[in-house]
Amino acid sequence: MIEGKDIVCMSFQAWDSHWATPQQLMSRLAKHNRILFVEQPITALSPFTGRHPGVWKQVRRWWSGPRAEGGLTAAAPPPILPFRSTPIVNRVNAWIMRRWLVREARRLDFHNPIFWNLQPAMPSIGRALHPSLMLYHCVDDFAGAPFWWNQEQAMRAREAESCREADVIICTGRKLVEERKQYTANVHFVGEGADVSLFARAGDPETIIPDDVADCSGKVIGYIGVIDFRMDADLLTAMARQQPGWSIVMVGPVHGDARGVDELKALPNVRFLGNRPISDLPRYLKAFDVCLLPYILNDFTHHIFPLKLYEYMASGRPIVSTAMEEMVPLAGEALSIGYSHDSFIAAVSEALRTDTEEKRAARRGAAQRQSWDHRVEEISDLIGQTLSLSASPESSQQVNRHADT
Repeated sequence: MIEGKDIVCMSFQAWDSHWATPQQLMSRLAKHNRILFVEQPITALSPFTGRHPGVWKQVRRWWSGPRAEGGLTAAAPPPILPFRSTPIVNRVNAWIMRRWLVREARRLDFHNPIFWNLQPAMPSIGRALHPSLMLYHCVDDFAGAPFWWNQEQAMRAREAESCREADVIICTGRKLVEERKQYTANVHFVGEGADVSLFARAGDPETIIPDDVADCSGKVIGYIGVIDFRMDADLLTAMARQQPGWSIVMVGPVHGDARGVDELKALPNVRFLGNRPISDLPRYLKAFDVCLLPYILNDFTHHIFPLKLYEYMASGRPIVSTAMEEMVPLAGEALSIGYSHDSFIAAVSEALRTDTEEKRAARRGAAQRQSWDHRVEEISDLIGQTLSLSASPESSQQVNRHADT
């Protein structure tokens, strides 16, 4: 792991929201480095997008100032202008963010930090910090998100700028890597990880199943994660109706852009339990007989590598996924693929029929190689190599050459 560095992390969510890649990585790096964790800025339109359920909480965080714990400081930036796809608005927002970011870095006495960007919407702001290294960490094809307020062409242009200014690019999907090779040769695949020791507790005898799922009848088919526009509600509805003896349990925050949730909630064998602390998730996984990755299939989901894959695997439970391009090559003992609604439901049935303790142990063993600790070491190695190369002007030029030169 890199040590003794100042790191400014531009996140796409708040520190205490549903834990994902930014929190998992930065919580570990904060043990040996100083972290400024910059939460996603909000606008006057944020309450209407369905993507920010804690808008007013975020406003209060900005007003009350940064929160520090150990080596990590989480800070909510000031609200910015809406309609940020407009060039003039984007320039104003970048100016607002640069001024605020420089002030916060100066307050923390950061010098030439690593600028770790997971938020491609506002390129160029990291340069104001005079960073020792600029890293773009791509976890989704953000420009392809089907939101009414997302202007794909404008977002792709801004992400392209984020790629060009980066010294190194990390992508969580191989398709994301291929599409970003046009910007730099220094682009790498580093998949999502899991807190393996935490999620392995699902197999411990002393782990207690929570009351709100302990009374489920029949086999428990579960999902843990954000419930949003990616969720295939038609698939889950069909499964609940075809298999009334199964209990389908959904654990996670429901975003306003999720479709079909009301119809699902009306079914007697479906439960939505809301968000739960990450420390409680192994207790829910212990109740599950099969874990689901029930995403719709479109260009956006074909780019994603679900964070929860290795969390499920660490629990030992069998996993069934829809045929997302990043998941299909991983099909095997740990993961089954459903290519249609009927074959997905059949795959769940087969997983229930064939699961054994030996298979659960094998899944837990496979997950050991996919821990967040391993991911931190992989990325630390890439950062160290890039910093070493940057010391040589010729090597630095070679690392950052464009594919068209």
